[in-house]
Amino acid sequence: MRAGRGVGVVVLALALGACRSRNAGPADAPPPANDLSCERLVAPDVRDALPGFTLQQSRPCPTCGPLCTFRSTEQKDVTVSIAYDCRQRFEGEDVQALLTPTLRAGGTEIPAMGRAAARREPVPGMLQVSTWDDDTPCGIIVTWLGADKERAIDIARATLFATTPERLAAAHPDASTPDARPLDAPPPDAGTP
Repeated sequence: MRAGRGVGVVVLALALGACRSRNAGPADAPPPANDLSCERLVAPDVRDALPGFTLQQSRPCPTCGPLCTFRSTEQKDVTVSIAYDCRQRFEGEDVQALLTPTLRAGGTEIPAMGRAAARREPVPGMLQVSTWDDDTPCGIIVTWLGADKERAIDIARATLFATTPERLAAAHPDASTPDARPLDAPPPDAGTP
């Protein structure tokens, strides 16, 4: 399969579809335009699992979290995206209610992954894994288009494991606390004794 311009369109359409809100309310207020940063959200473990891929961030809709798209420099037919929705709207929601849209679209449940997880193949050659974290308010969708699509499950698991309250707090580019620094940065030097 040779991916071209259509790959980006398909990934964008899937991300927009996953980003649709139900009833807009105070908890669903749009995040600031620069709210979360892929550079800080995507953990080094996830990046290490995608060697030779470059990261590009976009925000496909005003109420969506970031869409982190990885494109391979060597495998032109492979595109991986991680879409984050980290608003409080999933808290307290029934796990089956979270899974229902994906299951109705032909997906199957993935046991023992976060609060809930499901996989589906929207088109041949593409695997999409929808997950809901159990220690943050995040819904995460990993889409793999191209060869070796089953890796989407491993990327989703690694992303889910790495999405912690600390990483989420550090992912805001405008962190205004004096000790705000990237999670992977070394501690500041205390100076000479």
